[in-house]
Amino acid sequence: MKVTKGNLEKLDKKYRGYIKGAAVTEFFKDFGIRFAAGHWCAGDFCDRFATTGYSLNNCCDSGIVSQMERVAAAGIEGIEFHDAVFHGDGFKTDPDLIKIVKVNLKRLKLVPTNMNINQFTHPYWKLGGITNPDKK
Repeated sequence: MKVTKGNLEKLDKKYRGYIKGAAVTEFFKDFGIRFAAGHWCAGDFCDRFATTGYSLNNCCDSGIVSQMERVAAAGIEGIEFHDAVFHGDGFKTDPDLIKIVKVNLKRLKLVPTNMNINQFTHPYWKLGGITNPDKK
């Protein structure tokens, strides 16, 4: 984060009070703040508490590419993923989906910032990883 005398002065003038829209982007640039959003924030809003989503009317396409497009359209440059997006049955990774995501990262100028390991929605992980009494 860039904190300078000039930037601090902007807090009282340019960025006083609630900021929105383009002013948020300017604020991030002025202060050197890099922002990322999880792909799940741009879908049907599923999370570990509501794994099928909160929307009752299927508000939007929840495919990973559509989520990536909505993150980019919001002006967000970084994106976080869950590993579960890339897994099919039996935790097998889908290499074709990885290729599709890589192509779209470039197309949308998104930077992957994090890969969350989904150890909270599948019963397989119920005893944890390190704490699991099964040494295998």
